[in-house]
Amino acid sequence: MPSSVPSTPPGTPPSVRRPLLAGAAGNFVEWFDFGVYGFQATVIATAFFPGHDPTAGLLATFGIFAVAFFMRPVGAIVLGRLGDRVGRRATLSLVVLMMSGSTALVGVLPTHASVGTLAPVLLLVLRLVQGFSAGGEYSGASAFVVEYAPRERRGLYASVLSISTNAASLCGLGLAALLTQALGDTAMQSWGWRIPFLLALPLGLVGLYLRLRVDDTPEFLALRRDAEVESAPLKATWHGQRRAIGVVFGVVTFNAVAFYVLGSYWPTYLTSVVGLPRTTALWSSAATYLVLIALVPVFGHLSDRYGRRPLMTYAACGLTLLAVPAFLLSSVGGFWPAFAGQLLFVSVAGATGPVVTVLLVEMFPTRVRYTASSIGYNLSYLVFGGTAPYVATFLISRTGSNLSPAVYITVIALVSLLVIRFCLPETAPRAVKPAAETADSGAVTTA
Repeated sequence: MPSSVPSTPPGTPPSVRRPLLAGAAGNFVEWFDFGVYGFQATVIATAFFPGHDPTAGLLATFGIFAVAFFMRPVGAIVLGRLGDRVGRRATLSLVVLMMSGSTALVGVLPTHASVGTLAPVLLLVLRLVQGFSAGGEYSGASAFVVEYAPRERRGLYASVLSISTNAASLCGLGLAALLTQALGDTAMQSWGWRIPFLLALPLGLVGLYLRLRVDDTPEFLALRRDAEVESAPLKATWHGQRRAIGVVFGVVTFNAVAFYVLGSYWPTYLTSVVGLPRTTALWSSAATYLVLIALVPVFGHLSDRYGRRPLMTYAACGLTLLAVPAFLLSSVGGFWPAFAGQLLFVSVAGATGPVVTVLLVEMFPTRVRYTASSIGYNLSYLVFGGTAPYVATFLISRTGSNLSPAVYITVIALVSLLVIRFCLPETAPRAVKPAAETADSGAVTTA
C-alpha cells in the first residue's frame, strides 16, 4: 500500500513540518476509513442487502452511505464548538479515534445471512458514528494545517491536506483492487471485504499518535494566551457568519459532488453500467488518483499566485463543459477509455481540493473558524456530497440514460459558478490587503 504520509512542500521550516504531517496523516486515516465503504459498494450490497434486484441492493447501500451524512452537521456543531473552545489538536485526536474505532467494527459485523435485518441496522449505526466523526475532520484539519502555514503559501501548504485525502482514496481503491485480484470475487464477497475495514484500527492509532505529538496551532494558542477564546462559538457563528457560511456552502457544493462521484460512484458506474470487470474499474480509478495527487500542489501554488477565485472559476467552468464528455469517454469500454474519461474529469475538478481547504480558513476569523467552517462545509456535503452516488444511480435507473449523472454534475457546477462569480470574495494574500473587512459582518478575514 502506498505511503500514507505525503511529503511536505519544499522549503518547509522544521517547526511547521511535523504539524503538517500530523494533520495530513490523521486526515489520511479519517478519509481512508470513511471511503472504504464507497469503494466496496457492490460487495457490501450483496452481503447486507441480498435479493434478486441488484439495483435495489445498490440503492440501499448508497442510501446508508447518504444517511451517514446527516450526522455530519451534528458532528460539525459539537466538534466545531469543541475545537474553538478546547483546541484543534485535542478535537482532531478525538475525531480520528472515533472514526477508526467505528470503521474497524464494520469489519466484524455479521452479514444478512447470519442475523437477517439486524445486519443493515448495525451497519447504519456505525455509519452514523462515522458521519459524526467526519463532521469534525476536514474543516478542523484545514484550520490546523493552514494556521501553521505562511500567509503567502497557504494554498501550497493546504495542498498537503488535499493530497492526503486523495491518497486515502487511492490506497482504498488500490487495496480493494489488490484484494479482488488476489482473492477473487467469491472470497471478497464472503470475507475479503472485511480486511480494509479492520485495517482502520492500527491506522487510527498511528494517526492519534502523530496528532498528540504536536502543539496546538499558533493562532489558537495566541487566543488562549490573550484570553480571547470564544466561550460561545455557535452563538457567535450564528450572529456573525451566516452570509459567509452560505457562500462556503455554495462554493463547496460542486467540490462535494465531484469528490464523491469520482471516488465512490465512478468505480460502480464502470462495473454496473459500462460492464467492466471490477479489477479494471478499480485500477482505472487508482491510476486517476495518482494523477490527481500530482496535480493538487500545482493548483495550490497557482491559487497563491493568481488567487482563489480564478482557480475555482476554472474548476466550475471546466466541470460545466467537460462532465458529459468525461462520462462519454469512460463509457466506451476498456481500461484506457475509462482512465481517459476520469483523467479529463480531474484535470478540472482537481483544482477544487486545495482551494476549498484554504477558503475554509480564510473565510472565517480564528475564534469561530472551526465551528463556522465545519457547518458550511458539512451542510454542503450532506445535501450534495453524500447523496451523489445515490442520485447518480437513481437517475440512471429512472431515466435510462447513462449520462444523467454527468448532466447532474453539470447543473451543480453551473450553480456553484454563479456563487463564485457574484458572492465569493478574493482572499489570497497577494490579491487582497492584509487589513480585510471585519469577518463578523460576514466578510472575509485573511488574518
